[in-house]
Amino acid sequence: MIANAQKVDNRQRSAPDKALIRRNVLDAVKAKVFDAFAGSGEMYRRVWIDAPGYVGCDLRWFPDDTRLAYVAENTRVLRCIDLAQFGIFDLDAYGSPWLQAAIIAARRPVKPGELIGFCLTDGSNMNMKMGGIPKAMSVLAGLRPRAVGLASSHDELVDRALGGLCRRMNCRLVRAWRARGKSAAKVLYFGLVMQGLPLNERD
Repeated sequence: MIANAQKVDNRQRSAPDKALIRRNVLDAVKAKVFDAFAGSGEMYRRVWIDAPGYVGCDLRWFPDDTRLAYVAENTRVLRCIDLAQFGIFDLDAYGSPWLQAAIIAARRPVKPGELIGFCLTDGSNMNMKMGGIPKAMSVLAGLRPRAVGLASSHDELVDRALGGLCRRMNCRLVRAWRARGKSAAKVLYFGLVMQGLPLNERD
């Protein structure tokens, strides 16, 4: 698995694990959060309410919710707004978070020494069992988009995609936490803290 990763106890349901991972990232980075799959706000109530700032995004509108949030497709929002204001990105996707991660990597510059956090939910294992791999994941991992027979190497592919994310953002990975869901979908939950490389180490 990825270097420096600490396994999170995932014997309970996924929500406590996801909250613990997010708390670890927030404690390390202490920055404004963009929550790309904000949902009804469970992670906001558990963790992100303590962040210095928060903006959510979801296709659904929750009329009684007081959070600041976009009601829109998150890929469109990520391509339009200034991402420099955010230091943590929560990509709690039902399927694959890699398209959103790739957009952030292309649009969010990281200064030398700056810390940036990611919380990722990767559920692409089921898709890979059917012979597919998310295109953005394959690009970040440096693979052919139509590569097959990869389900047994899911962990390695995630590591490669995370490595590609770091390279594109000119960062090094300094902390990581992970947990795996217990269902047949084998969902992976990650928390990452990355740090901007010195100028003389950048591509």
